[in-house]
Amino acid sequence: MRLHALILALFLALPVGGVAAQEQLRIPPQILVVDPRAVLEQSEAGREVLALNHAQRVALQAEADAVSEQFEKDELELAARRSLLTREAFAELAEDFDRRVRAARSEQDAKAEDLIEEIEARERAFIEGLNPIYAEILNEIGGAAVIDLRSVILADARLNITQEVIRRLDRRSDSPSVDPEQPAE
Repeated sequence: MRLHALILALFLALPVGGVAAQEQLRIPPQILVVDPRAVLEQSEAGREVLALNHAQRVALQAEADAVSEQFEKDELELAARRSLLTREAFAELAEDFDRRVRAARSEQDAKAEDLIEEIEARERAFIEGLNPIYAEILNEIGGAAVIDLRSVILADARLNITQEVIRRLDRRSDSPSVDPEQPAE
């Protein structure tokens, strides 16, 4: 009798598990979406990155403004000396002034390009640093992929994990952060 009860219990348990497995196979894997730019703009660590980027832009602009102001003073001084100099002497000073202006502009342009590359690299590193959080959520949900929301035409809002990523990132002490002394690679 006990054997019959045990066999009956096992028999009843099998179809339930089989049905559950079959149901699970019919559910398509979740494709999750995230807006990494929103994570950058709304998370604490992301705002640190953006604040550093802004501070560096402001500093570079202040430097460019100071150089420009100095050249304006130099130009006024050169113009004031024009009547005191021979044509050849003035032409030589004017040519030297133009050379210095072109060199300074070229230097400022190179610094601006370097800063843009550094900012882009820093933001890219921040976004790549989110991958462990994506993987964690993907594993918990049983998802198949995480796609950048900006590449999606239409998606169910329930698939958007952006706010969850921000919440988890803000809770972490090992979140992608910024060291102003270390340039981004």
